[in-house]
Parts: sequence; structure tokens; C-alpha cells
Amino acid sequence: MLCDLSLSEKVWAVIRSKPKKEIFVKDFFVKDGFEVYLPIIKLKGKETKAKPLFPGYVFTKLSPRFDISYIKKSPNVLCPLMFKEQLAVLEEETINFFKQRQDSSGVIYVEKPNKFKRGQKVKISKGSFSGLEGVVLEYLKEKERVRLLLQYFGREINIEVKESILN
Repeated sequence: MLCDLSLSEKVWAVIRSKPKKEIFVKDFFVKDGFEVYLPIIKLKGKETKAKPLFPGYVFTKLSPRFDISYIKKSPNVLCPLMFKEQLAVLEEETINFFKQRQDSSGVIYVEKPNKFKRGQKVKISKGSFSGLEGVVLEYLKEKERVRLLLQYFGREINIEVKESILN
């Protein structure tokens, strides 16, 4: 959604930050009294670092007419996201959609998507079966492995391989 820069009422503006400075920008704006939202995600069940859902962007509730020049001059802000002379904004419902999915610490937990589907044809790129094609029987997400059915010397065999060696 876009809005005119002369608008006085507050809207959720999309602000572009310098790379890896989203948290700094968020904290800076909060300290100055702005309402700010930075959706953070983390993979379920993995010891991975939480990271911004939209790297390089922070959502700030502001009045375009009165606050935009201050925002542009703020440290680690590249620019408000603009299209021609209009400011990119999000609807309140969009912000609430993400807030409803976060836990008490403000993190949205997501599941790692299944890379492989049953029946999918894949090619092995490394190891003793390199170059052979197989059919996915099962994706073992927790183990990051795939169970395959291969035709090998005229026989069907089941093997389990690391997902990283498949194309």
C-alpha cells in the first residue's frame, strides 16, 4: 500500500536499514518514542540464531508529514521505502498478523520447509552412488537425510543419504 507524504495521521512505514542494523534502528526509534515492529524468526528445534524475517527492513509507525525528514536523517537508516513520491506502508492488520504468531519473547518460530517430496526424482552428486538417480521415499527432516529407492545393478535398493548431496 502507498500513501502520500502530506498525510498527517500515523501509518506503518517501511524503513530500509543498513545491512544487519535492523535491531539498532529499532532500538533507536523506540528510544525516540516511535512504535516500531521488527519481526524476528527462528527455526523450530534448531540451535540457530534468530534473525529478521525481512532483512534490511523495519516497520515504524509515523506521520509522513511530520516524521519523514527525521527518519531519513537517523543513523543506520538508508531511506524510507518509496515509490515515486509515495511512501510504502503496511496495514495495521498485516502487523497484527505477524504479532499474533510470535511468542512472549517476540520471536516467530517457523518449521524448516520440506525440500523433498515422496515420489520426487533426485540425482546423487557425491559419494559411491554419484550420478545415479533415485526416487524419494521419505524426507527425514530432523536428521537432514533422505531415504531413496535406487535401481542398482538390476535391483531396487533403499538407501539413506545426506540431503546436501542431492540435486
